Amino acid sequence: MESRLQILNNLSVAVICLDHLQRIEWMNPAAETLLQTSNRFCDQQPISTVVMLPGDLLAQLDDALATGQSLIYRHLSLKTRLRTSILVDCIITPVQSADQELQLILELLDVDRQQRIAAEREIVEQQDRSQKILRGFAHEVLNPLGGIRGAAQLLEQELGNSKLTEYTQLLIKETDRLRNLMSRMLGPNTQPNLESHNIHEILIYVNKLLLKDNLDNVRTIVDYDPSIPELHCDREKLIQVFINLVSNALYALKDTDNPQITFKTRVERNFTIRGQMIRLVCKIYVSDNGPGIPEEIIKTLFYPLVSGRPGGTGLGLSIAQSLVIQQGGLIECHSLPGHTDFEVTLPVL
Repeated sequence: MESRLQILNNLSVAVICLDHLQRIEWMNPAAETLLQTSNRFCDQQPISTVVMLPGDLLAQLDDALATGQSLIYRHLSLKTRLRTSILVDCIITPVQSADQELQLILELLDVDRQQRIAAEREIVEQQDRSQKILRGFAHEVLNPLGGIRGAAQLLEQELGNSKLTEYTQLLIKETDRLRNLMSRMLGPNTQPNLESHNIHEILIYVNKLLLKDNLDNVRTIVDYDPSIPELHCDREKLIQVFINLVSNALYALKDTDNPQITFKTRVERNFTIRGQMIRLVCKIYVSDNGPGIPEEIIKTLFYPLVSGRPGGTGLGLSIAQSLVIQQGGLIECHSLPGHTDFEVTLPVL
């Protein structure tokens, strides 16, 4: 019995057991996470008090108990006790209990979660494709740049003190600039130095670094969860990530009335990152009330050389994504006119 319970506890599908009166007898951790509640709170509570079910579904639960027939609902919209909407596929299976009474097993598959997993996979695959293309491109560019720089140095030696050396200096300066650009496009090439760090200390440091002068009077709002344990992460690389995100937010707020940036942290349990179930993750939100990101670039936002600002290189977000992926996490962006969220997810356990 214990081994079966262990299996149910480790399923990513939410499983809820109801008695013959539609009262909750037990739910697995995935169900607790999905419904934003706990076994202790729900024990012997009618299912209708924990999650808002359509009226016809409540009637179907009674029919399933009366007939013993299983039912399947696709793309069923439910609301949790906290008024959060969730979209699920629902399987209702009647089973006989030890005292010969029919019970119901509800399996709830989070459709939004499956869609998010697919979107995450696309983000990571896109990042990998971009890096492969850039490596090939950089190889083709860096080799001749090295030759051009070397030739300019030799020419400068031949010219001696001639005024023409200003042109050789220009060649050297521009080749160095292009080589630096290629290196930035290739992203980080060192493995992260993973140590225990407090994520809030990192955010406070970035806040002080970028907002200490605050010439544009940007209001800063913090909403931290103090219960978040220390992360096993690379502090320097995460500082770079949040510098890039906050810099983008500051630029977006330039012409905004009452500009504000919000830093928020939360934990989530049984969360999937790139197809892998993580028992506990930390979510860090950097939000602004700027005009939002144009719809035509939102899907390619983390591509190298894609930028929403005039004169931008389009490397900041691509580099930030690479740095977070290196540490087992992911950055996602959600934007509407008047509100943009950059959501950084990092594993805790």
